[in-house]
Amino acid sequence: MIRTIQRIVEGERGIDGAGVHLEHFLSRHTMHDSDPLLLLDAFDSKNPDEYIAGFPMHPHRGIETISYVYRGTMVHRDSLGNEDPISDGGIQWMTAGSGILHEENLPPVEHLFGVQLWLNLKADEKFSKPAYTPIRSEEIEEIPFDGGYVRLLAGRYDGREGFISKHQPVDYYDVHIEPGKAFTLDVKKDASITLFTLIGGVKVGEEDVENFRAAILSEGEVLSLKNASDAEIAVLVFISELIREPIAWRPGPIVMNTEEELDEAYAEVENGTFIKDTIKMND
Repeated sequence: MIRTIQRIVEGERGIDGAGVHLEHFLSRHTMHDSDPLLLLDAFDSKNPDEYIAGFPMHPHRGIETISYVYRGTMVHRDSLGNEDPISDGGIQWMTAGSGILHEENLPPVEHLFGVQLWLNLKADEKFSKPAYTPIRSEEIEEIPFDGGYVRLLAGRYDGREGFISKHQPVDYYDVHIEPGKAFTLDVKKDASITLFTLIGGVKVGEEDVENFRAAILSEGEVLSLKNASDAEIAVLVFISELIREPIAWRPGPIVMNTEEELDEAYAEVENGTFIKDTIKMND
């Protein structure tokens, strides 16, 4: 059975951090449909005034954040002592786990373009040790297929292995498809799959997804993406196992399983006991 579209999500423009212009796609209104993917924000600007204020230091718990800096630069700094820039095709993968403080600075560039995801953690993983892992662009393998290539951002594809999450199984691809060509992949019937049309639109089965849209897919054993345009397209494909647990998430940076856990986390932020681990985990 070929995967079809269950839901297409258009972006909603917003301003986050200290004044960063974004488009919000996945959030609290989609979190059960896109489980375990909680959030998808995209940024696309050639005006530094729209982003240089960045995201000042703020807390996270219970999730992993995954930033794909397709163009431009993002500088990460956190309470573990990490400080690291990622540019032009790299990934910043941060496990918030039991609690981390971090900031993201966005220096002026010709074009800032990319996507940030929030990945939920299972209840028994929410207090895992926090960590930060940079994945440089040159470390990401580009694997050809008939009609394009896959940038293996994380997980496994065609016998190759990229960055492997220690907590939630994830296959994360940047799929480039030439005009008139298609990308086909056998997948687990009940795997959770969400797409994002980064450059150009794509045809999923027989339905079109326009540029800069998120699409949550149905169950099925085959993923088929077709490029019906006259230019190369790039589609982000996110595949993971469903968690199927209660989600407690108010507007804010902490995601737990119960309201009581949220109350406790925010109380700890206020009283200064939020951070449980301060040892740098990854160089």
